[in-house]
Amino acid sequence: MWLMAQPAGHAAGKTRALPKRYQKAPYSLKSLSVGHPNAGWQARASRLKPRRGLTIKKNSRNHCYGHPSLVKMLYRSSRDIARAAPGSVMVLGDLSAKGGGPLAGHQSHQSGRDADIAFYAKDKNGKSVQLDHFVAFGSNGKAKDGSGLVFDDWRNWLLVQSWLRDRRAGLSHIFVSRGLRGRLLKYAQSRKSFRKHLPRAKVLLKQPGDSAAHDDHFHVRIACPKGQADICSERPRR
Repeated sequence: MWLMAQPAGHAAGKTRALPKRYQKAPYSLKSLSVGHPNAGWQARASRLKPRRGLTIKKNSRNHCYGHPSLVKMLYRSSRDIARAAPGSVMVLGDLSAKGGGPLAGHQSHQSGRDADIAFYAKDKNGKSVQLDHFVAFGSNGKAKDGSGLVFDDWRNWLLVQSWLRDRRAGLSHIFVSRGLRGRLLKYAQSRKSFRKHLPRAKVLLKQPGDSAAHDDHFHVRIACPKGQADICSERPRR
C-alpha cells in the first residue's frame, strides 16, 4: 500500500505527492484522507459550520475541517439531540486543520477523520446547562472542577446512540474515559429501549491507550473513505 505521512512542520499550502491515480478525476475532485490519523493530511476538506443545535468552541474555529462523511455525521447527530431534547446545543472542539497535518494538543486529528465533542451537562438541580468549553467528569458523574455540574447520562447516551445508529459515515471509534464508558453502558442497560445498541457500544466505546483519558470530551473517528485504501490507513503510525 502506498502511504505518505506528512512530515511535521510541513506547510499546509505546499504540494503533497499522491499516486497518479489520485491526481486525476474522479479523485482530483474528491475529499481525500491521506496517511494515518497521527501522521497524515487531507485534501479538499469540508468545513464544519455552526448552525442551530451546534456550535464550535472559540479556540477550535480554525480547526473545524474534516472529511465530508465526518462533518455530515456531526450535523445529523446534533439534529438528533436537538429534536429529542429541545434547546440542546452540541459543542464541537477540534476536527483537523484545513490541510490536515500536525495539530497542537493532539496526537491524531491529522487526516480529517477525527473530531472532539463536549459532553452534555446538568446543574446540581438537574437543569440542562449549555457549556462553551470542555468539562472533565469522574465515573460518579460529578465535574472534577468543583463547579457542581453533573454528567447528563440521558443526553450523552442519546448522542452515543445517534452515532451507533448512523451507518453512513463509517464510524470506527468513540474514545472516552474508562469510567464514563462504564457509566454510559450501565445507564443504557437500565433502560430497555437502549439495550439493543449495547453490543456495538461495547465495541466502539473505548479509552485510548496512548493519549489522555478523555474524561472531558468524546473523540470520534471514522474509517477510511471508500476507494481510498491505497492512501489512507486505519491504524495510527507506530
